[in-house]
Amino acid sequence: MPELPEPSPMIQACMQSLRRIVKAIESYSRSVERRFDLTGPQLWALWELGRSGPLSLKDLAARMHLDPSTLVGVVDRLAAKGLLERKPDPVDRRRISLVPTEGALAILKAAPHPAQGHLLAGLATLEPHQIEALQASLGTLERVLGAEQLEAPFFFP
Repeated sequence: MPELPEPSPMIQACMQSLRRIVKAIESYSRSVERRFDLTGPQLWALWELGRSGPLSLKDLAARMHLDPSTLVGVVDRLAAKGLLERKPDPVDRRRISLVPTEGALAILKAAPHPAQGHLLAGLATLEPHQIEALQASLGTLERVLGAEQLEAPFFFP
């Protein structure tokens, strides 16, 4: 394999920024798991339920910007831990609502804001042209890595 030339300072700075971002998210995820025995996505789901009250799986997935099928495993594990219950919707008894338990609400009082939710909130503060530029750059990076078709619903499950 041919040796690569020394990357420019700008490329080195990009690599360092990417490493810091990944490390911050990974570190956060490990910390939450150790402290609360929850993965980042589990905490994020609880956070959304605690913030808005009972939701259907479809509505929770929409708030998390995920496909409902991606969220089923997260919800199943939270239910198995006794942190949420599936209850009939009081308005439409054909629908099932996901309801956080008292244990989940106690965790939410002590837990930090979920990393992915924090990231979404931060992105929402950017100007539209900044988001467009970031999306274009990230799309280019995906193509360079050949990662356009990878399904990656969460940073760290």
